Amino acid sequence: MQWTNLHSTTARLGQDTDDRLTAAVQLTGKGVQDIWEAAINLLADRNGIREKMPAGADLTLPRPIENRTFDGDAVKATVRLTRNTRARLAAVASRLGLGGSEAVVEALNTWFDEQGVPGEHAIPARPPTRHFTKVMIQHATSERLKREAKRLKRSAQSVMEESINRFASRHGVPETMPAGSPVTLPRPGRASTHGGTASATARLTENTRARLVAVCVQQSRTAAEVINEALDAFCDQTGMPRPDDREL
Repeated sequence: MQWTNLHSTTARLGQDTDDRLTAAVQLTGKGVQDIWEAAINLLADRNGIREKMPAGADLTLPRPIENRTFDGDAVKATVRLTRNTRARLAAVASRLGLGGSEAVVEALNTWFDEQGVPGEHAIPARPPTRHFTKVMIQHATSERLKREAKRLKRSAQSVMEESINRFASRHGVPETMPAGSPVTLPRPGRASTHGGTASATARLTENTRARLVAVCVQQSRTAAEVINEALDAFCDQTGMPRPDDREL
């Protein structure tokens, strides 16, 4: 293992977790880095994350600000993870709807419990499930989204979520979807490339994702087409002008 192939990873550990980590080092004789590696891979295994991640796997850890649950006495800890473990951490955090730090804390305490490391960990209430949603939209729409988010001093994700919900309401989709509603986006049978496209990404709440799927099914359209139109409609309502072709 080459040092240069490791990825610096930082998490905030509550005092109880940090105390258990210290105890684990003494009890097992393992180093902190080895414990993090073992813990993250255990959590990934238990949640169905593939053992060997593909070469292009995303290494970016989710940072859902609304889910942060750290205490004031949280300890900042950093280790250097192998690329595969970092990718598995990113994947399991996304699957569980956790930020990177929350996923590390859950992984460590899961491993501590399995190893019989003394100490208790109060598991916080699991934040609402969010669904990673990535589509390709028109460059012009992408630019309007960026400008509108900046003007409103909101995140692009917040604007996308509100746009989808407004659009769904206008097309008769229930405001609150029944439990168990489908959240799997229909596979695109075609792709629009007129004017070029740009990536738009959001972590949608389960209800918004279900409403998006319902609109797609109702109109026999792809998620990209629905989101593109929903964003343009939102920007039209707020008065955000369409960018000049020379700006794209």
